[in-house]
Amino acid sequence: MRNFFESTDLAVVVLDSDLRVRSYTEAARSIFPLQPSDRGRLLADVSTRLANTDYLDGAASVAAGGAAMQQRVTTRGGERTLSLRILPYRTQGDGIDGATLVLTDITDALSMESALAAERERLDLAIKAGGIGVWEYRADTGESILDEICRELFGFKTEDDAHSRLLFDRIAAEDRPTVELALAEAIAARGDFETTFRVNADGQERWIKGFGRVITEAPPHRMVGVSIDVTAEYAVAETRELMLREMNHRVKNLFAIISGIVSAASRSHDDVREMAEDVRERIATLGRAHSLASPAGEQQSIELRALVEATIAPYKGQSSITIDGPRLLVDRRCLSPLALILHEWATNSVKYGALATAHGVLSVTWLLEDGQLRLEWSETGGETADTDSAKGFGTLLVQTSSRQLGATLERDATDGRYRLRLLLPDTVLSHD
Repeated sequence: MRNFFESTDLAVVVLDSDLRVRSYTEAARSIFPLQPSDRGRLLADVSTRLANTDYLDGAASVAAGGAAMQQRVTTRGGERTLSLRILPYRTQGDGIDGATLVLTDITDALSMESALAAERERLDLAIKAGGIGVWEYRADTGESILDEICRELFGFKTEDDAHSRLLFDRIAAEDRPTVELALAEAIAARGDFETTFRVNADGQERWIKGFGRVITEAPPHRMVGVSIDVTAEYAVAETRELMLREMNHRVKNLFAIISGIVSAASRSHDDVREMAEDVRERIATLGRAHSLASPAGEQQSIELRALVEATIAPYKGQSSITIDGPRLLVDRRCLSPLALILHEWATNSVKYGALATAHGVLSVTWLLEDGQLRLEWSETGGETADTDSAKGFGTLLVQTSSRQLGATLERDATDGRYRLRLLLPDTVLSHD
């Protein structure tokens, strides 16, 4: 006992049943300034650096046969925190003849614990703010453990739903083999997992980026990873691609239209100067009409008639054109998609339809009734379009613009007449 007391760094004070000092370690003197002459002295009469003397009641309870107890105590200035364990002092016959006080300085450990807790809180906040889902996968059992964000990304409501087989079922069928192969290769090579795939969750398609790493330090071996929703990035990429295709399509159409303007002017002019002036004016008018279909810049509400006239102005004089309808203002938010539709119709007409021939007839009319705008584009004298085979980019552009407007598009070609009918809600109109 003497050897232990002299070698330990623990602060230990042994008391008899009356709470008199039996013995103590050298480390205990940093808390109780004990001297050899204090053996047999009541601990209550010994000064202490602790903030209070509640330990005396605990020691009395344990010495009287009560259960061992543990509590935290602090020094008077609050600089240090100690863990105090009060244990029964047992005799050889297993009786209790006092109590033992064991004090351990835990100040640094508590400071580290507080720092770790703060770091964990910052990490949790960053993960939550970034919409990052955390998961764990065990290949031997097929078990997957998902946190709340990850379950939400995959469309699960409870932890029980997140078994790996159900998890893979949420991945789009086209992407599932790629994910399973990447996962198997990472586990076999004890390497990292990284892939992007689509998930069908709650009727919506999401793009998910997954990262994982195999943990082998302790059994069971498992893969821990994160999942990030990258749907917005893919939507931006798709929009960018659509805009590039639209730009290329419109530039190609502009060249075709200009070629048609030059050909039409050559048939009606004998003088080069007059022909050049006519072509110049038509191209300038075409540019003004094209600007109405531009999605850039702040646009104001304009009359529907002005929009129609600007669209077909470059082709006046080469075919018979009539425009008829009441005065209506197009809401500026709907101007671009509607201008795109009219521009596409005019482009097709000058390529194949009524505006491609001198004897062609184009009629554009509209009527507002029962809360619905009915816009009709009717052509005769040109080629009759095949209403079932139009699957080019121009058709895609018209369909996309129609969906943006909440409109319904109808086509029919009978008796030499090609008719396009656009049924729009009156929300496309401005009531200013």
